[in-house]
Amino acid sequence: MSPRRVLARLVTRLVALSFVAVFVFAACANPDRPSVVPDEIELPTPMRTVDASVQRTITAVESALGGAGERLTMPIGAYRPSEPGSLLQLPRTVRRVDLADPDDGYVVIYEAPSSGAAIELADDLARYLESGFGQTNFTADTQFAVSTLADTIVFTTWSQRSSDDPGRAESAFDAVATVGTPVEITK
Repeated sequence: MSPRRVLARLVTRLVALSFVAVFVFAACANPDRPSVVPDEIELPTPMRTVDASVQRTITAVESALGGAGERLTMPIGAYRPSEPGSLLQLPRTVRRVDLADPDDGYVVIYEAPSSGAAIELADDLARYLESGFGQTNFTADTQFAVSTLADTIVFTTWSQRSSDDPGRAESAFDAVATVGTPVEITK
């Protein structure tokens, strides 16, 4: 092949590559293309101060845990469990049983608009946890407890495989599960 032909092919390829680059750049810079828009709805953060109804539920959980020799504390880090869309905007407070494993013992208390709404939303949470999607953020052996007390929903979990002290974690889980009216969850 002559040097002229090699040069002609090289120039042709460079021109073609330049056109491709221009089209790709133009497609990326197109103002009509959809852009990534952040969520319009901000998620609520856990309540730092709680109203009387939530405080009564916290007191009931503390009492139940006291009977098991455990205590309820404020968590050091953030915690947000997998939950259905109906609970996303509910005010909530997060507490943690004082266990050795920092991933054990979270208790989420949601505040519903009324006692009737709490029952409906707790049922919604239970159905969500029964679904495969609702269990994706938990280990396969995780046990769930959901209950209602007045206009609040109490939620906690326990997993033998992921706990550093399964005996204490199960005892704390069982104590929290006694608070309020339990909602059945079938896995």
